[in-house]
Amino acid sequence: MTDSQMGDVSDADVGGFSASGHGSGSGTGLACPPLGVIKSGRQYLHEGTIRRKLARLETDLSRDEAARLQGVQLIDEVRNVLRLPIITYIAACGYYHRFRLEIDPKAYQWHDAALACLFVACKSEDTLKKSRDILCANHNIKNPDRTTTPDDKLFDASSKMLIGLERQVIETLRFDFQVRNPFKMLAKIVKVVLGPDREGSKFFVEAFKVGTDMYKTFAPLKHTTFTCAFAAARLTALMTGLHESIFADLDPTEYYTREEWVAEVMLDVLDLYTDHYRSTLLGPEINPQAFIDIKIKANKQIEAARIPRYQNFCSECEREGLPSPASTDSSPSPASPAMTNNSTKRAPQGFDGTYRFLFDAHEVRREKAAYEEFTRDEWDEWEEVVDEPIPERDNRRRADLGPEPRAPPREPRGGRGSRGHGRGRGRGHGGRGGHDSGWHPRGRHEHRGRGRGGAGTGSNFY
Repeated sequence: MTDSQMGDVSDADVGGFSASGHGSGSGTGLACPPLGVIKSGRQYLHEGTIRRKLARLETDLSRDEAARLQGVQLIDEVRNVLRLPIITYIAACGYYHRFRLEIDPKAYQWHDAALACLFVACKSEDTLKKSRDILCANHNIKNPDRTTTPDDKLFDASSKMLIGLERQVIETLRFDFQVRNPFKMLAKIVKVVLGPDREGSKFFVEAFKVGTDMYKTFAPLKHTTFTCAFAAARLTALMTGLHESIFADLDPTEYYTREEWVAEVMLDVLDLYTDHYRSTLLGPEINPQAFIDIKIKANKQIEAARIPRYQNFCSECEREGLPSPASTDSSPSPASPAMTNNSTKRAPQGFDGTYRFLFDAHEVRREKAAYEEFTRDEWDEWEEVVDEPIPERDNRRRADLGPEPRAPPREPRGGRGSRGHGRGRGRGHGGRGGHDSGWHPRGRHEHRGRGRGGAGTGSNFY
């Protein structure tokens, strides 16, 4: 199944509710128990999906990038103090990125989320550490002059808070704790290309730093293990100048990846080195201008090969770009202690049903289709011509008020007298004439040659 098909199930939660049929057709009309909300995990995220999630959260980009780098840096520091393996660091970084893409940053502190993700990663990778051990290590890093032990009462409240965030992290991951380790594949690539001698070991040390810095970006969420390992090896050769021509001539298809995927990962890591080289492991060892030159060179090669910057990225999203940075307002920041709360908002508003987490997206679709067979109502639509009778006149008012008064009789028309036409009121020819009672049939046509106006003398002219 493609990644976009997985998004239909994983991005939008599948929910079902009881239904009762009222239509005609094959609908059962029976009330069924609600299906609840089914959530399925998603291993890979496209660049467009990541941008939509950031836009939905209305995230300030500057704060988001700062919190992302600081959180990963905190995870790395605590991991080194506790001497945890690199796989725990990989898992914690992946959980941290996914958690911040789903939860509003105003609802938690970034350092609490980072420690909670490390706590979950310790359990999922079987490197068990108590919550007090992680909190104590963080405290000793910040306060080297006042070190303490994990059994100190100072960590009572923080431990409860960390356990509360642990549940939210697990639900955000949808109980999918799969972790991809690119360092095993990176070691195999270096061994095959350079051999297991001193040159290969020296190159792998530098490539290990690039791979560690890669988890400060979203690149591991977007691409496979082979792509990340191959991109780390080629980028290390470009930045250090070690065996550059050898890794440049390698065919990515032999390592189960493509050139456009490798280019996207390399540019994501180069953006990190050019903008935040002080926050990386390899950045302080290399001149910052070298990162800019390598990035320009990589962009020219991509333009020559006509490779898009991001894969599976629609032009409309590219036109809109990332959400604009939010204006300065009085809203609390991610570091605001007032927003830290053990309670989590798990569901859409108004729903308090069952939540189920499935790993197979096909199973989610099959279960939903089987449920709809018993809850779907089929309606038959038709058109019918009906003769509508015209209602009779409403006579209620006439019955209440009595018979309707009749109009007064019209006066008979008379002959044209000395004033006007002989009607009740002369209009035009005779001014205001009177009434001529001597009307006869010829009186209407005998006065056509008569002049206009003037008051008559009272005699009729024939």
